[in-house]
Amino acid sequence: MSSKTKPTIVWALYTVSLVAVLTSFFGIVLAYVWRGSDPNYKEVYDKQIRRFWTAGIGWALGLTLFVFAAFTDTRPAGSGVSLLGNVGLLIIIITQLWFALSALISMFLIPAPSSNGKTPRKFA
Repeated sequence: MSSKTKPTIVWALYTVSLVAVLTSFFGIVLAYVWRGSDPNYKEVYDKQIRRFWTAGIGWALGLTLFVFAAFTDTRPAGSGVSLLGNVGLLIIIITQLWFALSALISMFLIPAPSSNGKTPRKFA
């Protein structure tokens, strides 16, 4: 397997998380494992790891708002989700779209190592 294939697999797993959310967890595990074994693409793996945890903050914020709204809602049961709950859901949806679509774009922009074997720093 070429060294450029491994980062592409991680980006693909992140992209597929748009429809199967658990694939992003497989992607982050592979990024951590492969980061140490492939120094030419260390910056790419670092970017993938950073992207996952940045999205994790968005997911946690949205979920926290949604759960908080559910527990503090005083309206009768069956009357729908409160505004705060809808904001939480919107944050989760926007975060997931950003995460998957930016991974799709990044998958096609993985640079080849330069002549000295290092990936260009401007990419990371």
